[in-house]
Amino acid sequence: MLPRSGQDMRRGTVVIVEPYSSGNMLAPAFRQGGFSPCAVTLSGLSAPNSATLRLSDFDEHIAYDGGELGPPVGRLRALDPVAIVPGTHTGVKLADELAAVLTPKLANAPDLGSARHHKGDMIAAVAAADLPTIRSLCTSDVGDALTWITRERLSGRDLVVKPVDSAGTDSVRFVPGGHDLRAVVTGLLGSANRYGSPISEVLVQEHVKGVEYAVDTFSYEGRHTVNDIVRYHKVSSRRHIALYASMEILPMDAPGNDAIIGYVKGALDALGITFGAAHTEVMVTEDGPLLIEVNARLSGGGHPWTCELATGDNSVDRMVRYLAGDRNIPDGYPLQLTTLAIFFAVRSAGVVSGLSRLDAIVDLPSCYHLQVNVQDGDYVPETSDLFDAQRLGMAVLAHSDPAQVAADHREVRRIAAEAGRPGGFTIDPNRGGME
Repeated sequence: MLPRSGQDMRRGTVVIVEPYSSGNMLAPAFRQGGFSPCAVTLSGLSAPNSATLRLSDFDEHIAYDGGELGPPVGRLRALDPVAIVPGTHTGVKLADELAAVLTPKLANAPDLGSARHHKGDMIAAVAAADLPTIRSLCTSDVGDALTWITRERLSGRDLVVKPVDSAGTDSVRFVPGGHDLRAVVTGLLGSANRYGSPISEVLVQEHVKGVEYAVDTFSYEGRHTVNDIVRYHKVSSRRHIALYASMEILPMDAPGNDAIIGYVKGALDALGITFGAAHTEVMVTEDGPLLIEVNARLSGGGHPWTCELATGDNSVDRMVRYLAGDRNIPDGYPLQLTTLAIFFAVRSAGVVSGLSRLDAIVDLPSCYHLQVNVQDGDYVPETSDLFDAQRLGMAVLAHSDPAQVAADHREVRRIAAEAGRPGGFTIDPNRGGME
């Protein structure tokens, strides 16, 4: 494909593997920075966010069928890429492999590749670095899981079971008291995740209690810079665990953040991450932070946009600046606006109605963005994970006064409780879950 008229090609080609979700922000940013964007997509996967792909943003597009790596490497070598980065979860493994061959100076440690996309190997690598982790077992056999529960003296304790390869709380199962562990493990093994890939291994974990945080970083030359620190509010229902209710971007110097940042940077080192964006989730317990997972890519759902609203910067812009020659990327951020994202959810599957009531959210003093992705008459499933929530929509509040954001948050909940489905269009945090 010929360069577009007036395009500045002097800085070379940047390859974005699976440019879905927040990954669709990369090509326009790289183009603005003087780079030529190239997309690599994986054939045969049913990406739940496929509608976010915009191939018109790219000068080249390579569809990879998952076979021999030689053909895509050959085509990309002819473009002489300066960097290869993943756009979303499904692009992490392939971007790692391509970068190791084509851009080794901007590649994460090849020998730790599996630890960056396989949750079992991830926990093992972080534990090997002498960082505390949640007690976990990676297995493809329910008998092994039952034996491990006995050996670890976890009988009668709450457990969590999840696929070793998943994102957005996809297929995460809560097992109260461990009573249905056999059925849960058996049910997941052999099923498929949101991307259409078979689940052949699961991670069985002790359920730990605390407050969940996420840290978004951009790493270069082995240095990790913090873009934002987010506190999640998640709730559970009878059937689902860790449903997203809201997330708030915190001040960099908020109490307790130093311990979180130190732990996250140690985890990134343990996984061999030296270049690129990462989104790390930790549970802060009474004993300190414990790793939930590291995602060696941008945070999904357009979060870099929310980060820029709050701080004036994000991982996308930092990546572009670094590749353009900036070596003074700050480690940290100023919180310019108190920013809160509120996720919509429904308690039961069915047809939605009364969504016009949500229009009142726009009139709130701190409302910066309202997105409703469904309309009256649409059938929606019961909200079970982040993908379901994103299909419904969200509200973003931002204001210089934290009290205004808190007041408007309560009002969003009140408004949304009267729309959508019986029980409302949000999860009421005061009820501790969905009915």
